[in-house]
Amino acid sequence: MCGITIFVISFYDAQFLQVCKKRNCYDRYPTCGLRCAEKLAKGGADPTLCDRPKLAGHNQCGNQCKDAAKLACLLCKSRPKFKRYHLCGKTCKQLSAKQTPLILEAPEGHATWEMVQKKFDSAWKYGTKPQIKKIYKIIESRNFLMPYDKYKYKVGNEVFRYHGTSRKCTLGSNGNTMLCNDSTCALCCILKTSFKTSLANPHGAFGPGIYTSSAANKAHSYSNHGNGALLLTKVVLGQVHSVTQFGEVSSCPAGKHSVVFDRNAGALNETIIYSDDAIRPVFMIIFK
Repeated sequence: MCGITIFVISFYDAQFLQVCKKRNCYDRYPTCGLRCAEKLAKGGADPTLCDRPKLAGHNQCGNQCKDAAKLACLLCKSRPKFKRYHLCGKTCKQLSAKQTPLILEAPEGHATWEMVQKKFDSAWKYGTKPQIKKIYKIIESRNFLMPYDKYKYKVGNEVFRYHGTSRKCTLGSNGNTMLCNDSTCALCCILKTSFKTSLANPHGAFGPGIYTSSAANKAHSYSNHGNGALLLTKVVLGQVHSVTQFGEVSSCPAGKHSVVFDRNAGALNETIIYSDDAIRPVFMIIFK
């Protein structure tokens, strides 16, 4: 029986997708209850959503399985994600919140992968573009996101920006999704506590701030030659102060919330924010 038959045709059939093998699935869910749902969410489902013989060069048996896998919840991988979100609903949202900070792989071909890849391709302005190996959705707790949300509603002007960083561990490589405890691992520290202006370089070109870029190539240059990671972040710009040369300001001007230097017509853009609450990581990109 093809896994996708459960997903599309008889998605709620009690004979399939049981974890405990003892009880029928509850109502229109793929497990009998929350305990089995949590087990399923911890790698119990096949991200390809297909156990039939695969077509040559593909992960599924045909278009039906392929289309459903493209929209699967990144946690349980058993139900379709809800609209523009990356999880299927409240149950998986609650389960993921228990494990934060959590990174969930978006398989190549998944709608989330394609969205991030499209943004990356559009944002790469200069030089040889590296190949993406892995894309992960970053799941954070409500307490982690709340200061950002308050700042966003107060200040406004939210955008996506890239931030390249190093890593001391193998997070994101070879299936490793466990954050390390090395206090010098910039990547894991960001995922645990977000960005900190208190740790910023006081001698930065525009003072001690959090440096991001609209140009993926610019941010990538800070990822240790691609051996680190590229974070796609959400940034609140608020009122922007534009500059035309390095050192024009050494802090955020009064009445402004960010500084932008569109060097080389944006191909080497620098976007600097000066509040910890103005940025949160959303996706993590690992390169080949």
